Amino acid sequence: MNQSQAYGAGHHGDDERVEIDLSAILGALRKSLRWLVPLCFVVAIGAFVLLQLVPSRYRAESKVLIETSDSVYPGDARGVEEERALLDNEGVASQVELLLSRDLLRRVAKRLDLASLPEFDAGSSSLLRDMFVALGLMRDPGSNSREERVLKVFYENLDVYRVDGSRVISVRFVSKDPEVAARVANALVEEYIDLQSSVKRETTDLAATALEPQIERLQAEVKAAQQRVEAFRSEKDLLLGADNQTLDRQQLGEIGTQLSDARAAQSQAEARAKLIRSQLDGGGSLDSAQDVLNSQLIQRLRERQVELQARIAELSTTLLPNHPQIRALRSQLDDFDRQVRQEAAKIAAGLESEARIQKERVASLTQTLNELKATTAQSNEDQIRLRELEREAAVKTSQLDQLMTRYREADTRRNAPLLGADARVISKATVPLEPFSPKVPQIAGIATFVVFLLSVMTVILGQFLSGRAFTTRREEAGPSDMSEPAPEAAPERPRRPDPSAPTMASGTAYPASFSYDWKPPVVAAAPAAAGAASAPGRATAAPASAPASAAAADNADRPRRVAVLSVDSDEVSQGVTFRLVREAAEDGMMPLFLEVRPDLADAEAVPGFAELLEGTASFAGVIYRDAASRAHVIESGRRAIDDELARNERFEMLMDAIDHTYDQVFFDLGLIDDSLISAQILAMADQVVVATGGSPAGPELEEALRMLEDQTGAPVAIESSGEGSPQAARGRSDMAA
Repeated sequence: MNQSQAYGAGHHGDDERVEIDLSAILGALRKSLRWLVPLCFVVAIGAFVLLQLVPSRYRAESKVLIETSDSVYPGDARGVEEERALLDNEGVASQVELLLSRDLLRRVAKRLDLASLPEFDAGSSSLLRDMFVALGLMRDPGSNSREERVLKVFYENLDVYRVDGSRVISVRFVSKDPEVAARVANALVEEYIDLQSSVKRETTDLAATALEPQIERLQAEVKAAQQRVEAFRSEKDLLLGADNQTLDRQQLGEIGTQLSDARAAQSQAEARAKLIRSQLDGGGSLDSAQDVLNSQLIQRLRERQVELQARIAELSTTLLPNHPQIRALRSQLDDFDRQVRQEAAKIAAGLESEARIQKERVASLTQTLNELKATTAQSNEDQIRLRELEREAAVKTSQLDQLMTRYREADTRRNAPLLGADARVISKATVPLEPFSPKVPQIAGIATFVVFLLSVMTVILGQFLSGRAFTTRREEAGPSDMSEPAPEAAPERPRRPDPSAPTMASGTAYPASFSYDWKPPVVAAAPAAAGAASAPGRATAAPASAPASAAAADNADRPRRVAVLSVDSDEVSQGVTFRLVREAAEDGMMPLFLEVRPDLADAEAVPGFAELLEGTASFAGVIYRDAASRAHVIESGRRAIDDELARNERFEMLMDAIDHTYDQVFFDLGLIDDSLISAQILAMADQVVVATGGSPAGPELEEALRMLEDQTGAPVAIESSGEGSPQAARGRSDMAA
């Protein structure tokens, strides 16, 4: 907070505060050690001795793995759903409940004769138990049967649970005798395996017994159905031929085939005869007709023609065409050609005769086919009824076959010497060598610690109740506390910067005021420092050259929010801010360096304060550790903070979060300007530091400092970028001088 606010918060007179006196509490605890240590020692020895009197108990453990048994006999194979139901969480939980069933425990108790062991006699009388029974606070155990008492003790000492993340079931039993603990755990697992096998055998026996009457009934029904089929077939003359077809249908198929062959033969004969006739009528060559070429007579005539043609060709070399010998040979050649055509005519006549024969055959077969169709149409209803009877008989036969198969499988499993269980023992219980309880060192240690803790709490509570844990501290008010607070400074209406404003030697112009509608909080002016000559109502910055004793003041006097800006350059402001942050870290503070002005030309910029305001980054992604100190750093970010982003409602929320986390916050505003974000930070700053590059002071700097004091109401100090510079510790009052 501002120094003026700190001073204004004081009041006249003395201030008394009640605090907790830790030294008194620690002194009382030290005095109580005289009786506390012996008490703890006695409690430890007493607990150790008492636990030695408690009888030791031993725990044995056996483990069972739930799995499907191998398919050895027909019908043992399970479906996917059955295996899933056995191996899923519900299936394993069901097996745990089976291990805890009373029938299984009763079988184990009978097998091991647990009733004869004194440990399992829950009805033994004792003075304390008899008293509780007489008062009606406990039921008389002797009223239960001996078997019930044994099972009660059995349940109390038995623990069956599923091992997490597996199908393993652990069986634990606790007993005073280690051998009894191991025998009971192993016997329970063995009886569980035997129970599963016997249950499978009983289920198989019941299934086989239930199938026998059904098989007998279905056998009689199948026989009657088959008899009805055969009787109906004989009555309706629906006898079967080849390929399980009736005689009518078989004849119909054969006639249809013959009819197709006859029509094909007729068409072929007519086509061949037509071809030969066309060759004869047109005077063309008969060599293209296959039937003509296949005739042996025509083949011999063709051979004679070839010989005559060869002879004519031979004589034509020496004789003229009209020579008698050549004319005779030509006459023979024409005669052979005439004989060939006559023979071809005979072949055509034969083919035509064959076509007529096939035509007659087609007509006869067509008539027969029509008659068979009429006969077949008349027997369709009978065949439909016959198929119904056959389907009924087939269904009953299929049912009988399925039942017979299941019966044979069940009978095979029923007669098997051993049926595998759906579990396997993976770890048998061994005789434990060390007792499970009581755990003497642990119980004695816990009892001692509890007594020690209760004793310490009793001592501390006694200090608080008696009032010796509180102390009263009285503080006298200083001169500054006795002064009246100065009147509130009225906020001044912001104005736009005047172009004629004074400038530094470097040419940088300062705004006469911040030209935005951000109004700084109303603060009380700090009282004038003793011996300082300043105007009334004007805040005076604390000199930076204060003695070392002032620098070692309480952390509460330090400003929480320090805004650093420069009249020279951004680098000067950044250097001074880093120096102040590291000095605060060396003094034991937890400071934060928060950069406001981004370097838009930096290609390696990382998310920072701008992204926090925008809501696109979190504190964990923008906070870094200073390499030279324990301070934290938040860079400006990758974008400039414009007016719209500065008005974001996240600004105040971020400032509150930073105030709750860090002791001091140093804002690096860079080169002085009239941006809205600079006005907001300056308005909320507890101290303003103007960083210079070592240039001599002048009226321009004096005007800038006066403007900052008027606008912010916070103390203003000057820091030089050069370490050890005389001006580095000069305050506002020094500049005024």
